[in-house]
Amino acid sequence: MEDFDKIIDTPENDDTFELSADGQSAHSAPYFDHYGNRLSTSGKILLSVPTETSGRLVIPEGIEHVAADAFKHCGQITEIAIPASLQTIHYSNYRKQSSIQYFHIHPDNLFLHTDSSEKILYNQDYTTLFKAACDIPEAIIPFGVTAVGSNAFQDCFNLCEITLPDTVTMVGSNAFARCRNLHNVVLGDGLKKLSGWLFMNCTALEHISLPYGIRRIGTGTFAGCSSLSSIELPETLQAINNQAFMDCTSLTEIFIPRNVKSVGPGTFDGCTALTAINVDDENAKLCSENGLLYNKYQSQLLRCPENATNFDLPDLLSSFAETAFSGCRNLTEISIPKYVIAIPNYCFAYCNNLQSVELPEDIATIGQSAFENCPKLKTISLPQSLKSIGDYAFANCSSLENIILPENLAEIGRTKNKGNDKIGCTFYGCKSLKHIKIPKSVAHLGEYCFGNCISLESVELPYLIDYIYEDLFAGCDNIKEVLLANPYTKIEDGALPNNTSVVYNQL
Repeated sequence: MEDFDKIIDTPENDDTFELSADGQSAHSAPYFDHYGNRLSTSGKILLSVPTETSGRLVIPEGIEHVAADAFKHCGQITEIAIPASLQTIHYSNYRKQSSIQYFHIHPDNLFLHTDSSEKILYNQDYTTLFKAACDIPEAIIPFGVTAVGSNAFQDCFNLCEITLPDTVTMVGSNAFARCRNLHNVVLGDGLKKLSGWLFMNCTALEHISLPYGIRRIGTGTFAGCSSLSSIELPETLQAINNQAFMDCTSLTEIFIPRNVKSVGPGTFDGCTALTAINVDDENAKLCSENGLLYNKYQSQLLRCPENATNFDLPDLLSSFAETAFSGCRNLTEISIPKYVIAIPNYCFAYCNNLQSVELPEDIATIGQSAFENCPKLKTISLPQSLKSIGDYAFANCSSLENIILPENLAEIGRTKNKGNDKIGCTFYGCKSLKHIKIPKSVAHLGEYCFGNCISLESVELPYLIDYIYEDLFAGCDNIKEVLLANPYTKIEDGALPNNTSVVYNQL
């Protein structure tokens, strides 16, 4: 069994617990058996089953491994019949199967076992729990189990309670994801980390206490736990990964213990009720002031709670983390301290009531989606120091009436990939914008840069802009005049409304 029950836990994929199979090189020349199953050359690896297979799934005798996503195109599988030869089923096969009720294992199988109810699938010595039937209401994991596989209880919609013994040292990613009735969780003391997306969308979970010994909360561990109102973090905790509490809309406060060294980007995004992020005074890396999360010396603001009401910033603040103010609905105006030189990606995105922004003199960059979806932002003064404005930076700022771009600006949108409508869009949806003058140093405008700017009437483009793509002004049906500095600028068919006047003028 050493070859079949490997635990993959690498820095590149450190939130995934994976039970993998050898022999993938045998996939080079697959064939189909008379049941329509796609097999490897050796006939020992099941690569896929017929499309829309549902109900009882019978894995043929002789199959030793079920490859990743072999059940990808299946319908609702209710039972899996496992032959004597089978050794592993890749964990990914359980992702979209929310109707599995039974595992029927051939009595001669030496590699896989189930409990007396045929509801839970284990390895040969009952130390690893691979998968539970999706209709179980309660799960008390037996003492002696050391690992729970990825997706093991995913989509167990009836599951209300789960208890892990102290012997469990690893639980795979998505193990309890979308258990929408899960409200009581007891974790054993053997766990040292919580894997990625572990309790994602467990919408009935209101409170959880993490055991002493937990050092890391993985990416998206509690994302979408919309009823989670309180959580107790142990003093052993050292890291909280990206998006760990994203969209926990009932969470009002959280206390970060003294040994936490890092809080990843997006950790509290979508926490619409969060008023304060508090930090232990003895924490050597982080601190809080008025409920806002900073690094220890307050040179960087890491996160402002979305329901905060106090936005006073320290004078020596020099940087923001990505999404620092994203979704802060009580923010109406802000004056950014003078030492800040960059507005990072998504910094003020979705600040629905933001009306006024005062930028310092030395701002050099405004990042991707920095002010996206700030519908009440009417004016913003951009300093002469500004060199770059990212994709979607002001997208859907529908009240933005006027914006003067500084002369030294060199970059608007960062892509030159024609046809990719997901990149560019710097001023997309600025429905009140009437005039725009592009500075002379700008050589490229991203895809759909001014798309859906329905009030845009006049545009001035510099000499370096020598091509106007069809999508640049898509939806701008009221453009009356385009001033071009380059007489050789090519205008793609359909790029401008029919009644637009094009004037060549040395700007």
